[in-house]
Amino acid sequence: MPSDPEFIAYMRAFEASTTHVGACTACQNDQPCDAGRPIHAEFIARQNAWNKRVHTERKKP
Repeated sequence: MPSDPEFIAYMRAFEASTTHVGACTACQNDQPCDAGRPIHAEFIARQNAWNKRVHTERKKP
């Protein structure tokens, strides 16, 4: 398992988001409920940060 704290936070946010979607019928239709909205927003923010980091690291010579 990676020891990168940013990656771990990203994966935990992914797990929280998918767990919520699995239990919430509103969120299954791409209509986040009030409780799910911040969970999904956290996941998207961490995913974007991770993707930006990976993209930036790939550009380094």
